Amino acid sequence: MEKEFNPFLVTGYKDAAHFCDRIEETAILKKNIQNNINTTLFAVRRIGKTGLIQHVFNTYAHNKKVACIYVDILGSRNLKEFTNQLATVIYNRFPENKGLGKKIVDAIKSLRPLISFDSLTGAPELTFELEETKRYEKTIQQLFSFLDQQNIKIVFAIDEFQQILEYPEKNTEAVLRTHIQSLKNTNFIFCGSNQKMMHEIFNSAKRPFFASCSNLHLDFIDKKIYADFITSIFVNNKKKITKQCVDFILEFTYAHTFYTQFFCNYLFSSGIKHIQLTDVQSIAAEILKLNENTFYQYRNLLTSPQWQLLQAISKEGRVYKVHSTVFINKYKLGTSSMVSRSLEALQEKEMVFYNTAVAQPYYETYDKFLMRWMQHK
Repeated sequence: MEKEFNPFLVTGYKDAAHFCDRIEETAILKKNIQNNINTTLFAVRRIGKTGLIQHVFNTYAHNKKVACIYVDILGSRNLKEFTNQLATVIYNRFPENKGLGKKIVDAIKSLRPLISFDSLTGAPELTFELEETKRYEKTIQQLFSFLDQQNIKIVFAIDEFQQILEYPEKNTEAVLRTHIQSLKNTNFIFCGSNQKMMHEIFNSAKRPFFASCSNLHLDFIDKKIYADFITSIFVNNKKKITKQCVDFILEFTYAHTFYTQFFCNYLFSSGIKHIQLTDVQSIAAEILKLNENTFYQYRNLLTSPQWQLLQAISKEGRVYKVHSTVFINKYKLGTSSMVSRSLEALQEKEMVFYNTAVAQPYYETYDKFLMRWMQHK
């Protein structure tokens, strides 16, 4: 018997029917692509930026005049690995048995990469073994230029783009900017989970990419829209859920996309047909219990002041004045300088984020389940 499909996706993308909202953001990205404008997509972690890109790319799935290419460079450590990943996704994007695909594959092969195959997926992986950094820079230029010369629109989405700041080759930004600005038929969507680093790359007047892209901030999905989406998915799958239950879920997860999807996925998999408030409350407790070992590991990885500050921020939900005397005294956090050091460490570890894309910026715990667990302790 075929296993029931869980319509609340936690990873990946299926189709428009299982994708919530983002109508305005989708329209902006498509308009930018149409008008040859590069885009920087700013978003907090796990809010759905990758899903949005896949959703936009899906609208071009049957358009032979547009080729969309997605690459996640988080695992890359240097320009060599960036080049290898770039060549691999391009090589795998175009079927070799078709005219344009054969042309592109032949062009890549002419650069003489080593071709191996992933042991799990069987997909080809390309590796260049070049002696000098300049050769990798030249290879990137050749890859971009060859694609740009084809009679199609190329759209690259480079995820976790802030990773280039970690490369030992400190001129990577300038190299990429130089190659990209000469392209005529290629557009880019740059996005990343580290907002501080992404803003440094694109909004600092001292950096090569300054003022080179249109900025797009991805905010939280409107609760009313998300509530309607959740309700319709359950109803379409012959399950009943009350408004009170949906409101509880969105409140519990702060309507943060990943945590909301995970909660609904877990609830859907429970098999309950008539969902009541006691059911979602039980699911919430199960999820926190499920993650408890991980939360204790977090505690062991942090210093006492860092853990104490993380608890304080979690209990507050959102903290607008983290250095205020009232906040520090309420949670016995010590001195303002101690708070500063702990806060810097928590942001570096991406346990806490500072949301500056609102009228009143605030600090908040990234992991919403960790936040709720701390609130209940």
